[in-house]
Amino acid sequence: MKLQLHSIEHAPTNVPYWRTLMEDLCNPPAHRVAKVLGMSRRTIQRYNATGYAPRYACLAVFWLTSWGRSAVHTQAHNDAVMMVSYVAGLRSQVAQLEARITHLVRIGDFGAANEPDKYLASRSTHHDQVR
Repeated sequence: MKLQLHSIEHAPTNVPYWRTLMEDLCNPPAHRVAKVLGMSRRTIQRYNATGYAPRYACLAVFWLTSWGRSAVHTQAHNDAVMMVSYVAGLRSQVAQLEARITHLVRIGDFGAANEPDKYLASRSTHHDQVR
């Protein structure tokens, strides 16, 4: 089983408007946002003035907001719960396999059909007893 805890499909489908994102971040100065996003201060000032920004800018800022952090923490919690269950399942399988091995060892070692030494030794012993 291949586990994939993250993928591009986990990106939020609905991202709040720029103005809402900035309000959640307590309206940081344009130069600070520009530095974080690698954009010009003038571009951020334009986004602030209109209240709108391209989706990629909103998506980048989203992860810094309380909603983005909550989404990340929720996903991390869910991943941890899933992994605990997965490990418990694996431990159960290991216990079952160990019990099966113990049972097989307990019922005896009859050797393999392709072990000529054991086969010949048991045949000669049987042959000696018949005579």
